[in-house]
Amino acid sequence: MHTATMAPSGTTILGGASRCSLSQGVPCSTRLPRTRCDFQRQRQQNSQHHIRSHPALRLRPSAAMTADQVPPPPEVALPSLPFRVGHGFDLHRLEEGYPLIIGGISVPHTRGCVAHSDGDVLLHCITDALLGALAMPDIGQLFPDNDPKWKGADSDVFVREAMRLMKEHGYSLGNLDATIIAERPKLSPVKNAIRDNLCALLEAHPSAINLKAKTHEKVDSLGENRSIACHTVVLLIKN
Repeated sequence: MHTATMAPSGTTILGGASRCSLSQGVPCSTRLPRTRCDFQRQRQQNSQHHIRSHPALRLRPSAAMTADQVPPPPEVALPSLPFRVGHGFDLHRLEEGYPLIIGGISVPHTRGCVAHSDGDVLLHCITDALLGALAMPDIGQLFPDNDPKWKGADSDVFVREAMRLMKEHGYSLGNLDATIIAERPKLSPVKNAIRDNLCALLEAHPSAINLKAKTHEKVDSLGENRSIACHTVVLLIKN
């Protein structure tokens, strides 16, 4: 007469030999696990057995396509969603001899953003967040950095175009939350001025615009004052 006990790996032990309860009685091991390593080894053997025995889990050749093999998406109207969320990210290298402009405000600093336009990391990030919420091409596609037209351009031009597209699709800005990451300079002296300018540019109440500034704890290029970055999240509401 055999007694049955349960092993931690989910198998049934019958008289010292384990039989997997999910593999219709096929032995998975011929000895009783005694250590943690034995349990892990048996669990791995059981998993490999199920993959080999289950047709749906067998490894198949890669089905990845090249870019020119991807079929075009169906032509359908933009879904009329009640809400849309967009995320933007931007990063610029900091070097001497350039102005530092954040949110349309000139910030005193020994370094500025290297960019094709004025290098406003916050406004670039906001533009991408708005475009992303609408599932539209990003700022680099709409305003390419190899187009002389945008050389030294004020970044509020990009935000205004994103706002125009937002209104064209029947949405308004619900709220915005942005985080600027920079080791220097400290942004607290100009934080209110930046937010006030964003409110005017985005036609939003101050309670809908949140701005945070964080250091990078002296880690990598951000923490070494060699670059500046920004994350932005926006919520759009259907009119």
